[in-house]
Amino acid sequence: MIAVLRGTVARRSPTRVVLDCGGIGFELGVPLSTSNRLGAAGSEATLLVVPRFTQTGLEFYGFLDEDERDVFRLLLSVKGIGPKAGLNILSRFSPDEVRQTIAAGRVGVLETVPGIGPKKAERVLRELAERSVPVEAGSPLLADAEKALVSLGLTRREARARLGRIKTGPETTLPELLRLALRERGE
Repeated sequence: MIAVLRGTVARRSPTRVVLDCGGIGFELGVPLSTSNRLGAAGSEATLLVVPRFTQTGLEFYGFLDEDERDVFRLLLSVKGIGPKAGLNILSRFSPDEVRQTIAAGRVGVLETVPGIGPKKAERVLRELAERSVPVEAGSPLLADAEKALVSLGLTRREARARLGRIKTGPETTLPELLRLALRERGE
């Protein structure tokens, strides 16, 4: 399967790019973040590709970095979320913001994306909360504690809930945090 395309930007619009690869023009759907970072027509570009088979043929979606591509694939794994909705989400939020929104369960934030209503937003949060990567932007200590609690058999949601109820300070150590989290009872 096609994973990377390298070529010359032939045309670019906010959500579509035509990449000329050795005389063959590949049209790719892209989020605004990728489109804004691409050079003008005639410049060289390398895009990571997610191919999708549809009833009308083969479609390609392109990304400048692995993080965006991985979050796009994660979003597509949710029932009812197609490529257009995935691109809309990544056009509005960075991959880290998407992960933080999922981790915090902020339905209202996802509802601000065109094409994502309350039901889809709920489904995205419900299905991805268990599979999402720990949010490391807040605190490396909390991220390590979450990973350790998950390895001990807690779900990500339960681990985050327990850690959220514990007051931490700059002197808090990982073993101490884990001991406190294991004593916490789920609600």
